Amino acid sequence: MRSRIFILVLLALACALPRPVDAEGEKAPRRNAIVKIVEQKRDAVVSIRTNEIVTRTWFDIWDRPYRQEPYEREGGLGSGAIFHPGGYVITNAHVISRASRIFVGITRHDEKGNGKPDEHQALPLAIDIANDLAILRLLPDQGEIPKKYPYIKMGRSDDLMVGENVVAMGHPFRLGLTVTQGIVSGLDRKLKLRNHVFSDFMQVDAAINPGNSGGPLFDITGRWIGVNTAIYNRAFGAEGIGFAIPADRVRALIATAFKRRVVAPDWLGVELESGPNGEALIQRIYPKGPARGSGLHTGDVVAAVNGVRTPTLYDLRMQLVAASPDRAIAMEVIRSKGVGPRAEAKVQLESVPTNDLSSNHLGFLAQDTGEFQGVVVAKVLPKGPAYKMALRRGDVIYGLGRWEIRNTEDLLMFLQFVSSGDLVDVKVRRPGQREPLSGVLEAE
Repeated sequence: MRSRIFILVLLALACALPRPVDAEGEKAPRRNAIVKIVEQKRDAVVSIRTNEIVTRTWFDIWDRPYRQEPYEREGGLGSGAIFHPGGYVITNAHVISRASRIFVGITRHDEKGNGKPDEHQALPLAIDIANDLAILRLLPDQGEIPKKYPYIKMGRSDDLMVGENVVAMGHPFRLGLTVTQGIVSGLDRKLKLRNHVFSDFMQVDAAINPGNSGGPLFDITGRWIGVNTAIYNRAFGAEGIGFAIPADRVRALIATAFKRRVVAPDWLGVELESGPNGEALIQRIYPKGPARGSGLHTGDVVAAVNGVRTPTLYDLRMQLVAASPDRAIAMEVIRSKGVGPRAEAKVQLESVPTNDLSSNHLGFLAQDTGEFQGVVVAKVLPKGPAYKMALRRGDVIYGLGRWEIRNTEDLLMFLQFVSSGDLVDVKVRRPGQREPLSGVLEAE
């Protein structure tokens, strides 16, 4: 009898004791749409800091300047989002406009939302000042095997509604990942700042502060619908008025600039443009590229790559960048008028021949300046055309013939049409000389 009473007492005490708390169970009813968006997207939302080169002036005891020296100091802060697992980031152009070096912080969060930033250096891949956008490429650490990064798929912005809920994410004021929410306050806003007109902005009332610039804006379903910019807030100290660049304009930049030959050492030899409905239209077949003789024609629309539908130029770029370099690219095209209905073509990727062509025809090797203002002569070959013209390593070539040379893409285009014996006018900027130089070389 006593044993029964003892057991009953123990059971009563057990029932009276507090039960262990199921933290996740308690959180479940509170895990709303915004929490889910944060948990799903936060690893791909990055912080950006820059260094910049400025000039220090030294003065004598009579306050007269006698020496100037450049030095590097800490620059601006911003945010961004990784849009491709290869480590490609979208941000605002003004975030990196004065950068000598760019550093991107990636934080992989645990279940509690904690994490330590892993910082990588980055280089600008494309800069679109008119739309305040830039694409950065993350550089792997020395000796590190390139890896896949967390990323967010770019959404669309053509169906946005004034009044719908939005979520902004970024890294303002060095505080770490910060989330704000609000609504779409207006569409198609036009701003004039520093004699430049920015058009087609979304207006939102989610807090967007300095350091948020370049971070992603999501709708309540988690679609990436825009890129935040604090440019208006910084200029006017506005309260409750923020702006974001619509995703469709971001997609347009990626479609234009995210070319395989820019991000990989090979190419198709095809120049593409966006058609009237956003489709991938073949604009040019390079005469010295791998697509020569493939049966592709100018005006063809690329409908699929390796069996994957590509309704827009943006979709095509993403498929081409992801393609294996040792595999021929199978392209299904809708033929241009007068050629036929549909066709298939296979093109084997080949190494980009810029250096081969420039060394063979012009006698120098070149590389981008990173500022879209010409190409830098990296090497002058002995007894070649550039050597005979007295070009030097470090010279910046910004014009060849009637062609403006902004980068190695322009140089590649020019080299497609150069033949032995052609006389080429060369426009050069030489470090240390104020006036530009010019000359003529004879192509080999």
